[in-house]
Amino acid sequence: MKYLLMIPGPVESPDEIIEAFNGQTVAHYGKEFRDLYLETASRLSRILGSKKSWSFLMPGSGTTGLEAIGATFCNSRNCLVLSNGSFGDRLNTIAGRYGSHTDKISYEKGKAYDLAEIEEQLKSKKYDLLWMVHVETSVGILNPVKEVAKIAKKYGCLVFVDAIASSGIEEIKVDEWQIDGIASASQKGFSCPSGLGMLTVNYELIKNLNDLPPSRSWYPDLRVWVDYYDKWNDWHPYPSTLPTNVIQALAKSLEMIESEGIASRIAMYKDVSSRLIKAIKALGLGLFVPEGHNAHGLTAVSTLGKFQAPEFIEFLKDKFRIQIGGSLEKDMKPLVFRIGHMSTKQCLNRNLAAVVAALGTFMKTKNIDVYIDKALAELV
Repeated sequence: MKYLLMIPGPVESPDEIIEAFNGQTVAHYGKEFRDLYLETASRLSRILGSKKSWSFLMPGSGTTGLEAIGATFCNSRNCLVLSNGSFGDRLNTIAGRYGSHTDKISYEKGKAYDLAEIEEQLKSKKYDLLWMVHVETSVGILNPVKEVAKIAKKYGCLVFVDAIASSGIEEIKVDEWQIDGIASASQKGFSCPSGLGMLTVNYELIKNLNDLPPSRSWYPDLRVWVDYYDKWNDWHPYPSTLPTNVIQALAKSLEMIESEGIASRIAMYKDVSSRLIKAIKALGLGLFVPEGHNAHGLTAVSTLGKFQAPEFIEFLKDKFRIQIGGSLEKDMKPLVFRIGHMSTKQCLNRNLAAVVAALGTFMKTKNIDVYIDKALAELV
């Protein structure tokens, strides 16, 4: 049954991307598809602000890219993980599974990083790598990758980033910020169907992979992927069957972003986020995260105790056939809901207005005085 997806991924895809995705499946090997794969990987690196990285397109979700970081770089190494939400906690779990000697700096869910504390921790011990989330989707916070990377590099630390919910949406400059590896996915800011995890890694690291401790895994180990690239480059430069339809969709998406210009795309998301926040505030609600730290591809809304968030989520689905996200944190479920605006289609004014109008309607059923027209006017 079809609903309007206003969740933080997977997303509503534009018609051009669906057209590229649909159709008879093509073979995942041979020169024609090999060329499409390599050009798409190169485009991804460029959009993420890198001329010095190698991008891998891997079947799975964004977690596949994170697993590849763990399998390749975390074995028996000292790792510092930063967490202010569920996905930061996941990085810590992945690193631990691969025998990493891991320390975690934890913040209250949705609270901003303390840069001074991070620097003190890096001073206290020699770390091989720092791992963090750019947009913590569970709470809607945008974390300061640029600032953290600058600190980490002072102490000779590799920097890896979960950018699954920020790629294609937020400003990312891999080379300038000295990011060593960054994971992304097809089903969020790139407006594609799910099915691909992507990992972009600095060339210097790729050249020296064999100097790292051996991995406990085969498939997510990047040494395997590089080996296939070297041995089967002319027809099959990857170790598995690929979701060819998703790669065709991603190729179209990246082509559209490059044509539009990534700076223009980022500005669009900031504008949508700003207008939606104003509309939410006009209904008497607020953000869950500190002002100025909000992500621009989703909005985590605090009910301020005025109603139960799960009740609104079900109301929206049953009465308006719209799906939004709830909180991933058990203790926050009554208080927070999340609206996704990660794809260009989700960002259309009519879709944002549908959610805002439905929210106002729901609040009126709870005898809360709201002015729906005033809230909708903030979207214009």
